Amino acid sequence: MTTIQTDKILCIDDEENILHMFRRALGRQFNISTANGSQQALTLLQENGPFAVIVVDYNMPGVNGIELLGKAFMLSPDTVQIMLTGNIQLDVAINAINETNVFRYLPKPCSMDLLRKVINDALDQFHLIQDKQRLTREIEQQNLQLAAMNDELTRQKYMLEYELEMAKSVYGNIVLFDENEPDGLDYFSAPKEIVGGDFLLSHFSKDRQLFYLMVGDITGHGLQSALVVSLISNVFDDLNNNLISIEQLAQNINGKMCSKLPTGLFCSAVLARLDKNNDSLTLWQGGMPNAFLLDAEGNIVETLNSNNLPLGVLAEQDFSRSTRTYPLSCANSLFVYSDGVTEQMDQNQTEFGEERLQTALRNTPSGWKRVDFVMSALQAHQQDQPQADDISMMEMNFARISQALAQI
Repeated sequence: MTTIQTDKILCIDDEENILHMFRRALGRQFNISTANGSQQALTLLQENGPFAVIVVDYNMPGVNGIELLGKAFMLSPDTVQIMLTGNIQLDVAINAINETNVFRYLPKPCSMDLLRKVINDALDQFHLIQDKQRLTREIEQQNLQLAAMNDELTRQKYMLEYELEMAKSVYGNIVLFDENEPDGLDYFSAPKEIVGGDFLLSHFSKDRQLFYLMVGDITGHGLQSALVVSLISNVFDDLNNNLISIEQLAQNINGKMCSKLPTGLFCSAVLARLDKNNDSLTLWQGGMPNAFLLDAEGNIVETLNSNNLPLGVLAEQDFSRSTRTYPLSCANSLFVYSDGVTEQMDQNQTEFGEERLQTALRNTPSGWKRVDFVMSALQAHQQDQPQADDISMMEMNFARISQALAQI
């Protein structure tokens, strides 16, 4: 039982001595108001409500207790109703139950102890009604909030699907995939998500003497990575009118990324320029794993470690243009891969690692592309473990790519 002093009790009787008894016997425990008759009671309900409990005498002139409780319910439907009557007739009790919302029906006279107990029970009932209404309002508000959240999630899902389709379209228009490879350039890509952050771009000069290549790994996936690829691709498109050194190409890409993209977006990359005029290969490496110069059997002629930071990290004045140039005669091919290859785990949480990669390169059977054989070895290592990151690999065979470019 919970009694709150602000809970108001309205006692109604046409006898003043009865009202005086109510005030004297109940006033110390409850917040009591009294009304001498139905008209005064209705006025109090209208002007001083709401009341938690109403106690009414059945036998009053003009409007009896049942009629009064019906009108009271219209004014204050949450008020808990108690009826007192000295007329112990079955038909009165039946009418009180059927025609009103009476909580208790008590004889008159009624002991104050019993009335106190019934009023306390009525207050508990009132608080239950209030709590139910409060919970109902809270549930309705939460349902409205959930509906709004569902609407927002639906909108975001639509936007994500739209962005994903846009990203796929960008990649489809820009990035070189297997079916478009010129002979001598083998590329394999397995994004972790539908649109990953690994990509390959290429460009050859109109006289077919220069071939530019970029293998990149962008932070992020989806539309974010597609926008970065689009920006980098625009720099590659400028090569149509302005053939530049690989150092300048790297600097142009870095400058565009630093000026156009928010902080935190960067691109690990290997940039290469094959020059048929002097049979040389120039490389810029930033943030990618070790690349390899291979002989015809897949043995490593030289390991090429990254000697620059990724693109988009350093401002122009701090950017490193460090490159290395090799004669094409020093090796048979260049092999480049993203860190998703060596970092792939097996069920024992062991990485594929560089040693297994080198073994697969040396052991590639005749008739296989090395990128395909490495991928088969990687899948055997991975087994049923989830793919940890985007996976991409590229091998450029110098003799074959030079011959293919001459025939384009």
